Amino acid sequence: MQVKFEFVIYDESLDKFEQDDVVYLLELNDEQTQTYNLLKDRDLYLYNWFKESEFFTTWIKEKVYPHSIGKKIAISVINDILFLRFYFFKVTSGDTHYEYFKKLFNIFHEANWQDREEVGEQILERLVVERQELIIELKENITKNSDSQLNESDSETSK
Repeated sequence: MQVKFEFVIYDESLDKFEQDDVVYLLELNDEQTQTYNLLKDRDLYLYNWFKESEFFTTWIKEKVYPHSIGKKIAISVINDILFLRFYFFKVTSGDTHYEYFKKLFNIFHEANWQDREEVGEQILERLVVERQELIIELKENITKNSDSQLNESDSETSK
């Protein structure tokens, strides 16, 4: 099964995201396809599964953003599941985005006494944390050999 991905690139100094307009395709094996099918209706579970999967981060480092150690990205689209609202939500965003985040963050909103702008501010506050959890930092792989060498040198230093 092929899965279509789009990404956003995070600029930490400006605390903003920029859309990468390239569409990337990843071929899943049978086991990965089964997991994908189990999670595809639960968007954040699917996102986190990919984010935490070694095969996925390896693919990003080798095929999507080679030679980009230190770069910070986030997934904006997995097939037809959009995550753009996490990165580009504004107080003026549409009703569907408000409803999504009110449900996600358990925000009670009664139109008679609570202004939409106030709800938007609550959503933005909670998105600050959520966005950071969605970011994937491309780090170098640390091999077990270098870990054990570090432990050996630590042991020798403490003698």
